[in-house]
Amino acid sequence: MGVGVVVGGVIVLLAMVGISAYAWVTLPPGARVPLHYGMGGYRNWQPKALALVSYPVIGAFVFAVVLGATSKAASSGKSTPEIIAPLVILIIAITQYFAVRAAINNKGSGDGY
Repeated sequence: MGVGVVVGGVIVLLAMVGISAYAWVTLPPGARVPLHYGMGGYRNWQPKALALVSYPVIGAFVFAVVLGATSKAASSGKSTPEIIAPLVILIIAITQYFAVRAAINNKGSGDGY
C-alpha cells in the first residue's frame, strides 16, 4: 500500500468534512439534504444532520474496505491498482457536493430532485 494512496484518500475525506461544514452553516436549521443510494437520482431527502454526517462516514468506510481489498489482492500476487480506493471516495465526494448543491438550490426544503 502506497503512502500517496492513503494521503490522497485522507485529503478527499477532509474535503468531504469541509463540504459538510459548509452546508451545515449555509443551510437553514430544518433543511433536508438528499442521500444518493445508487443510480436513479436524489430521491431520498433526509434531515440535514443525518445526511451531512453520513457522507463522510460512508466515504471513510468505503475507502477502508476498498483499500483493504486492493491491498489484500496486491499481497496475494494479483495485479490490482491501489488508486481505485481514492477514486471511489472521490466519486462519493462528488456525489456529496452535488447533493449539497441540490439542497442549497431547493433552500433545504427537500422538494424536487
